[in-house]
Amino acid sequence: MMNVKKTLKLVLLKIENNLTMKKLILLAVVCLFSSALFAQLSSPVNFGFHGGIVSTKIDSEIPSASTIKDKADNGMMLGAFLRINLNKWYLQPELNYVSRKSEIVADGLSLDVKRKSLDIPMLLGYKVVKLPAFKLRTFAGPVASFKIDDSFKSTLGEVDEDFEGAVWNAKVGAGVDVWKLTLDVDYEFGLSDVSSEFLKKNKMFNVTLGFKLF
Repeated sequence: MMNVKKTLKLVLLKIENNLTMKKLILLAVVCLFSSALFAQLSSPVNFGFHGGIVSTKIDSEIPSASTIKDKADNGMMLGAFLRINLNKWYLQPELNYVSRKSEIVADGLSLDVKRKSLDIPMLLGYKVVKLPAFKLRTFAGPVASFKIDDSFKSTLGEVDEDFEGAVWNAKVGAGVDVWKLTLDVDYEFGLSDVSSEFLKKNKMFNVTLGFKLF
């Protein structure tokens, strides 16, 4: 009887030791994974791609028109960003292809403005909330916009307009990071005129979703 009890105790002790060892191994794996994840999320440099919707309205001045109404229309943006993290501050240069659309109604005549450009924002941001897997950010900065293609058309045909080769804008906004996903909402406004004639400054509302590769 005593031998049976001893055998049972030894078996139970082995099972307990095995469970303890498995718990320790699992804990070590979790710690290593958490450390690697934290190191990746707190990297001093992030690089990724983003894209989104661009809603644009453009101010216009047409002397021959008695009534002018500027309307916003939706376009798109695709690009890449580099984020240089400086504790709670960060610098974010971007390279974006942007296709903008807007509408002008002058004396009942509809005029469509389409602009394609290569935009280079240079943003300074601040992390209001900074956690390993979640960040709440604000940012602002200038945007250099270089013309790729432009058109100014009405139902009667194309309107002759002298578009500028480069335009300066500025933007201010806020963003949220969840792990590798990044969501930005910003307001962009023109600092210089789009053309030397009828079209003046841009007003844009942008929503972009991005993914950080590292």
